[in-house]
Amino acid sequence: MEINKIVNLIHTIDDLDGLYLLCPLTTDAGFFSNDGKLLFVARDMDSHPTTGVETDYLQLQTHIRVSAVKNNQTFKDDFYNIILFKGSINDDGNASSFVNLCEIYARNLGELDFKEFFYSLIDLFQLPSEQSYKNAVGLYGELKLMQHVQAQYSIDMSTVWHKSGSFSRYDFSGTDSCIEVKTTSSEDSRVSIKHKQIFDGKPCYLAVICCDVYDGGETIAELINLMMQETDSFQNFNFSLNIAKELKKVSPRDIQELKFSTNSIQFYDAREINPFSDLPDNISEVKYRLDVSDCTNIKSTELVGVLEKFV
Repeated sequence: MEINKIVNLIHTIDDLDGLYLLCPLTTDAGFFSNDGKLLFVARDMDSHPTTGVETDYLQLQTHIRVSAVKNNQTFKDDFYNIILFKGSINDDGNASSFVNLCEIYARNLGELDFKEFFYSLIDLFQLPSEQSYKNAVGLYGELKLMQHVQAQYSIDMSTVWHKSGSFSRYDFSGTDSCIEVKTTSSEDSRVSIKHKQIFDGKPCYLAVICCDVYDGGETIAELINLMMQETDSFQNFNFSLNIAKELKKVSPRDIQELKFSTNSIQFYDAREINPFSDLPDNISEVKYRLDVSDCTNIKSTELVGVLEKFV
């Protein structure tokens, strides 16, 4: 639902006391208003204890009895979880993101615990509304990798993309291995590396996407639309939720106007390209730029076996 329609509905409410239904999303979840504020309400499927958590933008109340709605009593008398959006409903960026994420959650009710959903929102709304150019480049690279893998090998990597949300250590996580994606729009093949993340001994693969910012290329919005049109891939809840969260980290203008063209997508086995095989014990963190131009990449015939381990 568009945020301007919700704003208009809230402005039509004269009596600010009580709970008003703005828009039912399902029989178990919908948008409400109380005292001029926007609330997302969903039936408590997990019988949470009654708790409350509050941040600058959001307020959570779990296991609250909802027995009376002033304007439209279509929801069953039951216990519900409630998230109050404390920010201004006229803030198109944050309010729209809140509405979009809640709609995605409502359509997939039960796939993610409500409190986990709330904490993922906290991480999102602590971020500034405008993010750097680097975030746009990184998001494009991760999306392009998924599209490439699906097109070349018929493997849908979106189910293992940021599996732990904001707490994910790697971009793609399998049962016993992982893939970290590095995207560069520079003319060389140097990528920024946190040594311990990539080379700590666990089976890890480094994917390097080289791209150009090019007027004849595709925008992030266009790429997402193409991916969403796939009927056999990119249709899971994990992908939809992460798309909404990652878009919040990028400037809206960059999403719609910044155009990219992919030059190459290469995969490397971290065990084969480690530049420091033995670090002193007293060094806990090393960051550097790694030039992969002379590194041996994984050939296509071998890569399919690596990727199949993730799905």
